[in-house]
Amino acid sequence: MELRAQGLPLKKIAAEIKVSKTTLINWDRDFKGEIDNLRAVELEAMYDKYDLSTRKKVEFFGDILSRIQRELETRDLSSISTEKLFVMYAHFYREAKHTLPEIAFRDEDEIKAVKAQRDELNHLLSESNKRICE
Repeated sequence: MELRAQGLPLKKIAAEIKVSKTTLINWDRDFKGEIDNLRAVELEAMYDKYDLSTRKKVEFFGDILSRIQRELETRDLSSISTEKLFVMYAHFYREAKHTLPEIAFRDEDEIKAVKAQRDELNHLLSESNKRICE
């Protein structure tokens, strides 16, 4: 599962662990959820390694927008047409809205439901790993 989550093709995994490609296809289907989760963990690690996390993007865009704002405050924008100013504003507003995550709070029941799903997923993953190791 870990090799598949890392994005390796089935042919290469089959050669590496000496299992038929058909068996790997069946495992891929049977453990799709677990593989997807492992793939997400791998992707999150890469995001962190290359500073692509949401936090880093928020900091980056916040810093750039602050610098632009400070510079704009020193300038006379009277030479820029109203239409151009609206276009510039709309562009940066859309970009910031698209990039920044939506802030959502959950009530107690939603938190319990998410925790129960995560616990069930962890249990299934643990059971799957035990079966693979046997």
